Amino acid sequence: MRFCKSRYSQTILILLTIAVLLSGCYKPKSHFLQAGGSYILALRTQGATATSDYLLTQDTINNAAKVVSSTGNGIEQLAWCYFGAAGKTVFSFSYGTNNVGIGYGINEGGALYEKGRISFERMDCFGKGDDSTLIAIGAPWGGGSYDCQIQLIDANDIRIRKKRLTPLYMWSPLDVLNKWPTSIVVNDNKMYVSFYPLDGGTWNTEYTDTAYVTIFSYPGLDSLTTIKDSRTGPIGLYGNQIGMMKAENGDIYTVSPSSFAAGYTQVTKKSGILRIKNGQQSFDPSYFFDVETASGGAKLLTAAYAGDGLLVARLQLPGTDDINAVWGAFEVTNPICKMAIIDLNNKTVTDIADIPVHGGQYGAQWLVEEGKVYASITSTPAGEARIYAIDPLTATATRAAKIEGLEVPAIYKIK
Repeated sequence: MRFCKSRYSQTILILLTIAVLLSGCYKPKSHFLQAGGSYILALRTQGATATSDYLLTQDTINNAAKVVSSTGNGIEQLAWCYFGAAGKTVFSFSYGTNNVGIGYGINEGGALYEKGRISFERMDCFGKGDDSTLIAIGAPWGGGSYDCQIQLIDANDIRIRKKRLTPLYMWSPLDVLNKWPTSIVVNDNKMYVSFYPLDGGTWNTEYTDTAYVTIFSYPGLDSLTTIKDSRTGPIGLYGNQIGMMKAENGDIYTVSPSSFAAGYTQVTKKSGILRIKNGQQSFDPSYFFDVETASGGAKLLTAAYAGDGLLVARLQLPGTDDINAVWGAFEVTNPICKMAIIDLNNKTVTDIADIPVHGGQYGAQWLVEEGKVYASITSTPAGEARIYAIDPLTATATRAAKIEGLEVPAIYKIK
């Protein structure tokens, strides 16, 4: 009798479970999958006490009626994330109790699936090595160690294939400044890493009168040389923003913000662009673009190379930079930014009137596709977050997908 009663109870429990599942009342927490789409978007939302990061797919983003939302969609990440991509894999790097990197792909139905995980100590700056390799550099925090950990991540097997612990640069054996990596470009079997010197304990930047790039062999990761140029300040800024870009001919262009809002504690040079010609291990002495003067006082924060010598760029508005505004360019609700087209050949800056004044962001991994650049814009005081489709040839933009959240830190297309 006891056996029959137990068997009956188990049957009832199974039937109730099936009924709940079929009714749609049960949904696995933070693991909704959205079918259909070759675009992978990172979505950051604001909760009552903290932000949450999601990855989700979309079938299109160039549609003003489309809403990018985490409601019933996507996979919530483990904590606040950086993002990167190589080949057909998109990575999220969660900074929580345990630092975990997760590689995602898209299945035949257009839904995200997890390909694998890795544990890591620090990953603060990312770049693409090739279609099967993502490069991540972990920077030292708080002083103590001044080496950076360069890691080559296999995008197919989701593993750290190679590591190299090395200083990016040292003035002398007694040098105690951290060298924070800001951008990575691979070209001609070499890896170019920009950085800025800072005090790891205070985050003070006492040396802002020179641009620095250390060149390594790739994939060997042997340090070859560090090149410098005193026509502008350090290249890039904290937060995995894009500070160097490679053109079709292999030339590399660099972005120097020279901005308090970009996290610098002093400013000594104009914001501008340098060039490293294809295959060279030096800055081109014949090229310097003083963006700050050409734009009437705006400072160049980050950009995407759109082709044919054109950049889609985020600039800080003139008159908004002072010592009391340090880190101001990382706040989506601080409206000190605008978008513009920068012509590298003619050295001109053309504002994009169709995009409102807006806040800055961490990351800013924009998508370049079929002559358009897709960027996340969070405007205030209107309070709208939206993706804009930008035409670099005409310096115009149209409203694309609406963002239900704070911002989209990264946009990728998996073919």
